[in-house]
Amino acid sequence: MEKEKYSKYITSEDFILDKEFFKWVLYPNKELDQFWSSFIKEYPEKGILISEAIMILKSIQPVEQEIPKENLDLILQKLKTSNVTIKLNRLKWMKYAAGLAVLISIGTLIWTNIHVQPKFPIAVGKRAELKGEIILANGSTREFDTEQTTIKQTASGKLTINTDTLDVKSVNTKSDINRIIIPYGKRSEVTLADGTHIWLNSGSQLSYPNEFKKDSREVYLSGEAYFDVKPNPKLPFYVITREIRIKVLGTSFNVSCYDEDNLTQTVLIKGKVSAGKNQLFTKDIELAPNERLIFDKKTNGLSKDHVDVSFYTSWISGYLVFKNEPITEVYKKLARYYNKNISAEVGLEKISFSGKLDLKNNLEGALENISFASSVKVYESNGSFIIKK
Repeated sequence: MEKEKYSKYITSEDFILDKEFFKWVLYPNKELDQFWSSFIKEYPEKGILISEAIMILKSIQPVEQEIPKENLDLILQKLKTSNVTIKLNRLKWMKYAAGLAVLISIGTLIWTNIHVQPKFPIAVGKRAELKGEIILANGSTREFDTEQTTIKQTASGKLTINTDTLDVKSVNTKSDINRIIIPYGKRSEVTLADGTHIWLNSGSQLSYPNEFKKDSREVYLSGEAYFDVKPNPKLPFYVITREIRIKVLGTSFNVSCYDEDNLTQTVLIKGKVSAGKNQLFTKDIELAPNERLIFDKKTNGLSKDHVDVSFYTSWISGYLVFKNEPITEVYKKLARYYNKNISAEVGLEKISFSGKLDLKNNLEGALENISFASSVKVYESNGSFIIKK
């Protein structure tokens, strides 16, 4: 594949209708991942178009887990001949994605006027850097290095990062999405223009529009966040992750959807939400307070149970609570919070930990407490920590 060819693409539709790009989105492999990663680094201005194209292609999917490879040509032909290409020319995808009607057939299955369910864009930003970053809709970026950052988006189009105020309303771009990237070791409080309050945990990304649509409010999340949604019965609020889509009217809940975790989880504190897989033709599950929705990435299954919500929301108050948690999961959360490398030898996943860790203390103190309670030994080498029996 030639990078020069793709450097000349000027719309997301150009990428969507390219067979090699289409193949990469549906059937990624190491070679293709390396090519597109290298391309985005060399042509960062194409990042938004690529994100939009991926979101569209990921949203047009059947109930089955995979589309047979032999149907790729048929699918592409249907895309080219259907009215989706006309609509993509007329509309800005990121602004109208939720209302886009798509006519497409795969095999004998015909979808007409589907409500598209977009997925979170690929992570073009560097989540593990020392500084946090906001990528604005106009392509400009702002960095911040405070451990706790306050970000406010106003209805008038002003964006405040701590004490720095930016005017982001007047933009001329193909997308009106802003992206907040929180690195490991840092956190942020975000207030959206509608009054919704969001706490973003370490290693998380949030994407949201400058202005919500007239019929819904949609944000995209990767990582972990606690939401306190401003009630508005006429404008349902959606949190969209790679695996699940959560609908609320006004409520408080926590979502954990780190890419490296096997589970995506939603815990409801108050109010009422419904959630389901982020794909077409799936049934939502309603949650009541103190219930948890679990999506298992290995089995592609959904389930729910009753939980103590304090175990899932305590990080907002500066501490972590565990009850019979595999010790490797405890270390994973600490590594994210403190932005440190923590590795555990094989077999430690069988050891569990119960207790409360004050995150105001340094990492060494937290590890010593776990070591004492779980009979493991902690070794430090060049700023990294190794846990052994």
